Amino acid sequence: MSNLPEPSRVAAAGGQQSRQRDIRKIDDVPARYRNHPSFGTMIDDPAHHGDPNGKVLREAMTAIEAEFSGAVKGPVSRSDTPYIDFYDGEGHPFDIKTPLSPDKGDKWEFDPVSNAQTILHQLDMDHPNKYTGKNEPVAVMMDTTYMTPRDRDALWHELRKNTKDDRALLKRVFEVNVDLDGRKPVRAKQPLTAAQLAVLSGRGR
Repeated sequence: MSNLPEPSRVAAAGGQQSRQRDIRKIDDVPARYRNHPSFGTMIDDPAHHGDPNGKVLREAMTAIEAEFSGAVKGPVSRSDTPYIDFYDGEGHPFDIKTPLSPDKGDKWEFDPVSNAQTILHQLDMDHPNKYTGKNEPVAVMMDTTYMTPRDRDALWHELRKNTKDDRALLKRVFEVNVDLDGRKPVRAKQPLTAAQLAVLSGRGR
């Protein structure tokens, strides 16, 4: 994955943990994401047998935001296996993590250790590139929309602490915040690559 872009970073966590539970059905998804031409396929998650529950909807929003913001090259596409969540426009496999901070009044606390471990576990995985078919390390797209800045800092502290011997791992951790209010500009979509055109025409893998 040497041709992955530089990993995206957010300026701060979204602090929207109180709104995470608002995304439960398709009508709850902001039009910014519902109007994406691939939204229908992005919510068809084989890991959930095609059921567009809240988790699946939020993951679709994350992947589309990664394309919209330029965090990855588009167009993004949903994985056809339950082992990763989506591919970027060059076929690189990505898994999505959406850590959640407690809301006011919640009786639980954010656990940076366990959240870091789930991310590091995914970074230890390989998966075939969508277009080349060759195995490559999985990247993680971390959606920090529903985290507090403090919890995000704690999570990154754990990630850095556990990658002292291989800092390159963190180059496969990308970040985005979704736009729950539809105010961010959308970057111009990237054109299809030659590999994508070959697949769409039936000449590729």
